[in-house]
Amino acid sequence: MIIRRAVADDHTAINAIVQTSSAYDGPYRPMLDGYEVTAAQIVAEETWVAEDDAMLGFYSLVFHTQPELDLLFVSDAAQGRGVGRLLFEHMRARAASRGVTAVKIISHPPARDFYRRMGAIEVGLAYPTGAVSWARPIFSLPVSPSG
Repeated sequence: MIIRRAVADDHTAINAIVQTSSAYDGPYRPMLDGYEVTAAQIVAEETWVAEDDAMLGFYSLVFHTQPELDLLFVSDAAQGRGVGRLLFEHMRARAASRGVTAVKIISHPPARDFYRRMGAIEVGLAYPTGAVSWARPIFSLPVSPSG
């Protein structure tokens, strides 16, 4: 498995992972209705993919007002293989290389335990808005900047 910087042409595979994610079944599905990760977004943000013969997952790290893990998805077929952990550790290293001391994460509720295991600290709640009809935990991930 390799982790590489995503390119605009990855948008179809990235969106397939997002739209087929069973983590968004049931009451969470409306959040993804009409949602698309655009080619421009992939290029503008720090978007990275894990792949072997196929794309296994991806993450997007943004640096707008504060560093934030915008997206982290692992394909259903790759669940339980350590892909999420590898992508997360890669994201932490990328943030550290940019001098970041903390990354904000607004989590999908079922991912709460994953982020806790990865060392993120729950600091609040994002309240329902728009297509998101449930509260989402907000985490802060301490990062040690590389020197």
